[in-house]
Amino acid sequence: MNNIDRIKEYIQDAVISPLERLMNGDSGEPSVSLYEKYYMQGGYPPKDSVYKSLLHAMMVPYYEMYLNGDIRLCCAGNRLEFVGRKMESIIEDDDQFGNWASEKNLITAAENWGDNLKRFEKESRRIYRFFHVLEVLLESDCQQDWHARSGELKEMLFKSEVCYDYKTDEVLCVLHAFTMIMQQDWTKDKKKEMLDLLNQHWLFLKHYYSVMIRHIIGVKWTRFHKVAETVMNSSQSFKPHMHIFYCGLMDCVDELHLDRKHQREMDRVMLLMQEEMNRVKEHSELLYPLCDAIFPEDFQRLLREHRPKSYKEIEDESNQKDELIQQLRDQTSRTFKELEKSKEIIKKMVLSSIPIEDVDAELEQYPPEIAFSMLRDLQASPIISVQEAWREHYPELLKKYRKRLMEPIEQQKELTESMAKVAERPTYGAYYASGSTHDDKRSQLLLGEEKEKLVPLKRISNE
Repeated sequence: MNNIDRIKEYIQDAVISPLERLMNGDSGEPSVSLYEKYYMQGGYPPKDSVYKSLLHAMMVPYYEMYLNGDIRLCCAGNRLEFVGRKMESIIEDDDQFGNWASEKNLITAAENWGDNLKRFEKESRRIYRFFHVLEVLLESDCQQDWHARSGELKEMLFKSEVCYDYKTDEVLCVLHAFTMIMQQDWTKDKKKEMLDLLNQHWLFLKHYYSVMIRHIIGVKWTRFHKVAETVMNSSQSFKPHMHIFYCGLMDCVDELHLDRKHQREMDRVMLLMQEEMNRVKEHSELLYPLCDAIFPEDFQRLLREHRPKSYKEIEDESNQKDELIQQLRDQTSRTFKELEKSKEIIKKMVLSSIPIEDVDAELEQYPPEIAFSMLRDLQASPIISVQEAWREHYPELLKKYRKRLMEPIEQQKELTESMAKVAERPTYGAYYASGSTHDDKRSQLLLGEEKEKLVPLKRISNE
């Protein structure tokens, strides 16, 4: 047996046969002792370029089955997780898998996945096997025109009519999200993180997809208020993200063309959803980067236009208002104290026989309302009012500061009256003579009530 045949036989015994045994529901253990057959007879074949090339050639039929969701490989009963791990370990040894997958039509593969998953529609978690395929594609550096793929999927999915059926459309939406992740200017680790987040929260995100593409995926509901009830009631894990779904629903509800009965149902559910969101301590932003990548044209706009406030935000706003009110009270108290100090200073100036001109100059530093009030308060003081110099100059000061106080009021009154007179003036319309247009530069035009008379206009020469 030459070396090539020995490597092929080893791959058959160590890789292909265990995989087929898993597909048939048996254990994934080799049917022969690899140690005795190969290690004791010269050692295991090295995993060099020859080995990897032969491995790839022998695995291609199984890759096709795996990529297209063949039920023999991707829905193999209780052995589903074992098959996934086995395929992952095989692909790690195959450095040609990424290039091979780069040439494949992933949309067709997703459609095949949808067809096969419909046979197991009661087992909703089988969709997560498709996520495993996408993880392998990302890990193996599969390269495609992701922008073109996402454009094709958007044209297929983003419309009110179902593209295929609720299950196939769900798989296509997962693929759409994957293509949008792959387009981002992120590191490979960041893309894996976002894909894992999509996987973990798909049970919620598929409902968000439903409102964003305007038709229901992933569940058999035919009415959106049922989807909204599911989001509101099915899982506590949805609560921190419920506002994301609510924003999408608010944006699309007018496009659903609901009859009166279903509109009442939708209004009821949305009201309950608002009450539920008000009880949420804080809206989670965990899914924001992912949703922003998947729906770059709409996600941020929807948050700006429709995001309700969380309980914490309402609480923070209330606390902020209380703080501002307290700050205003403190500032008012400080201002009052400063004014009282100023009054005492001016009072001492009068009692110290400082010239009234200096007292006047001090009062002029204050706004008219405050200066007038301080002046009246000083006059109300018995000890001030008996001062000879104060009695002599007080009438003049009172007149001066009353005038300062009233001047802005009088000016505003005059302005209002002037504007009223202008508004009451008759207006005269300008009419062109019969046959004239605005553009033809004729020298006659008709004015107001004298439009029966022609008024000659002097033509201005450019010479």
